[in-house]
Order: sequence, then C-alpha cells, then structure tokens
Amino acid sequence: MNEISKLFDQRSSKYKDIYELSSSKNLLHQEKVLRAALVKKFIMQISSFKEEDMIIDVGCGIGNVLLNLKADGIKSKMYGLDISKNMIDIANKNLDISGLKDIYFINDSIKNVLKPANIVLSLGVLGYQKEQKDFLKNLANLVKQDGYLIFTTANGDSLLRRLRIIISKFYGFFKKKIKNKRAEFFPIKNFQVMNILNSEFEIKKKYYITFGLGLFSSSTECLIDRFLFKFLNNCKIGKYFSLSVIYIFKKSSKK
Repeated sequence: MNEISKLFDQRSSKYKDIYELSSSKNLLHQEKVLRAALVKKFIMQISSFKEEDMIIDVGCGIGNVLLNLKADGIKSKMYGLDISKNMIDIANKNLDISGLKDIYFINDSIKNVLKPANIVLSLGVLGYQKEQKDFLKNLANLVKQDGYLIFTTANGDSLLRRLRIIISKFYGFFKKKIKNKRAEFFPIKNFQVMNILNSEFEIKKKYYITFGLGLFSSSTECLIDRFLFKFLNNCKIGKYFSLSVIYIFKKSSKK
C-alpha cells in the first residue's frame, strides 16, 4: 500500500484540473468525470437521507464526490478516506473553501473503519488491490442493511482492455521507453464480482464506461467515447468493449 500512496501523492496536484476541464482530451480523465457524475446522479435520485445517516467514500481522492453531494443538499454525515496524505490535504483545503459541514476527510485505510454506512463508495480503487476479493468483502461489511455499495472496476471481460495492454507493451518495447515504476492495476471479471457479493447483495445498476484505448491524448477519441456511451453503457456488447464498469449493489435485508 505504501507504493500506491506514493503514486497518488505524486498525482494529487493534477487531480483538481481533471474535474475542472470542460472538454478533456484525455480519455481516462474523462472517465473520472463521468463516473463521478453518474454516481452523483444515482445518489440524488434515491436521496431520502437524514442527518444521522452516513456516506463513506473509500479512496476519496480530493473529495470532489462528497463535496458535490453535500453542496446539492444531501444532509448525511460523510467520511472520505484515502491512503494518500497529499490527496487528503487537498480535500481538506477544498472543504475549508466550501464552508460545508459534516464532512470529514481522513488519511487512513478501510481497515480502520468501524461504523457501517448507508452508502459506501469506492471509485477507481479496487484495481490497485492485489487481494480484490478481501477488499470487496471489507467494503461489503461496511454497508448497512438496505444500504448501497457503489464501486468501479477495471473490466476483466473486456476485449478492448486486453488490446490496450498488448499495444501498450509493444509501444514500450519498440520505443525502448523505460517507464517509471508504478503500482500494478488488476482487472476483475463480472462473474467474480457477482460470486463475491451475490449472497448478501442484489445488483441495481451496472454501467459500462470508457470505449477507447486511452493511450494518447485525443479529443476525437473522447468524442467517440461520449457517443458510444449513450448506446452501450447498459448493453451486453458494452461488456466486451468498455475499459471499466460501475457497479451499484443494494444490501438486502431478506438475505
């Protein structure tokens, strides 16, 4: 985890720019903006939260998701955790500027979370976990009965993701490009996710997102991605041609 925290400490200074760009040329930046918007939209639609309810964002980054929810009127207490101290420092600065209350950003890991929540978020975090099954179970244990678990994964069923990996390796080989040491990123297949969570949770929504390779900056690729998302985000074909998936599960009190 120390390797991952260092990685995101280095990336932290650029994260604010990602969410402020109105027209991105970077496909993976566009993905971050899209997933945050989709998650916010879903939570606002089911919003009946009281002040005593709780939302936890595991891997909250600079805190934009929770800050936007609070700014739009969600009254619940909110906790954002991230193992990157730099990310949390930026999140707390953003919180101070906003003047919003009942949001707490903490430099910590999921292992030290004791209180269950009505909504547990984890966007862009699962792929960095070598023990994905354990991480998902830990997230699931934080969810109250009839609460929601919302997370993103690298799409392990995607033919496009496999192609992206192959092209990236060939590009690095022919250019003799020495890449900086970085944390490994692991995809996960849909059946694995369902096997881990199906005993206690029911799937409510699933979005396939990011239809492109994202190896180089390209406004054209980003435009095509936005077009394809309209037709493939909830389609079986999207399972094989998207890089990422957003899962929304509800913890059933009947199971």
